[in-house]
Amino acid sequence: MSLQTSLAVSDVLSLFPAKPMRSGPWDRQTFWQSADQAKEATEALAAQKMTVLPHLSIEALRQVCTQYRFFTIDYISDLALLVAKLPFGGLRSLLSEILAEELGEGDANKAHPEIYDRFLASIGVEPEQTKRCLPANQVILGGLTQELSDQSHAFGVGLRGMGGECLCQTYLSVMFEHLCDHPYMREHAHDIDWEFWTIHTGEQDIRHAELTRQAIDDYIVQNPGELPELARGYERSITAWNLFWENIFDACGPASRPVS
Repeated sequence: MSLQTSLAVSDVLSLFPAKPMRSGPWDRQTFWQSADQAKEATEALAAQKMTVLPHLSIEALRQVCTQYRFFTIDYISDLALLVAKLPFGGLRSLLSEILAEELGEGDANKAHPEIYDRFLASIGVEPEQTKRCLPANQVILGGLTQELSDQSHAFGVGLRGMGGECLCQTYLSVMFEHLCDHPYMREHAHDIDWEFWTIHTGEQDIRHAELTRQAIDDYIVQNPGELPELARGYERSITAWNLFWENIFDACGPASRPVS
């Protein structure tokens, strides 16, 4: 399936409508139960998608890894926007700390997109390739930013707080597992810069997910009336995230053409 770049993000996402996590009124317990079930379903889908990685050509594998780069860049900008929208409190303080880490805490060489680019270079990705985002995914990422700007901060917490810190870590862990099984990655393991993966599949990112969940839970206790908006943002995040990866595997998987 191909998506035209002329489609608005609402049109694109409407092709894959968000499945409500549940019907009926929300409370704190049902929210987390539903969120956990949605995360488990997403993890299962990720495992299904990522099994192809060890069987791709090295060029196709490079394309897949390169396309993920564009999510990392937009996520940082969106996280900054979310921090700006949130009221003062524990959640805002935690997300600002995570944002500072993503940006290298004052050292540009330690910014996570820079670290990821060093990984890409170490597996043979040329610098010009890192500028070629799939047009359909440009629409999705731009649309998420627009929605984050237009919607409530509670929606944004679901979209880029839960959707970014909690959901992304799930996908990356599965991706890393299958990435390491690729023959090229095994053969050149000692020459590859693994720093990004050490950060994002290790204790640091797991701790981020735990802290984010706790901060969101505290926020819910203080603002129970915002649960429907949180859920709506998280549902949108899951829809966009799965579509983002579907586009990547459609374009870069077996029998596909190089991204131009």
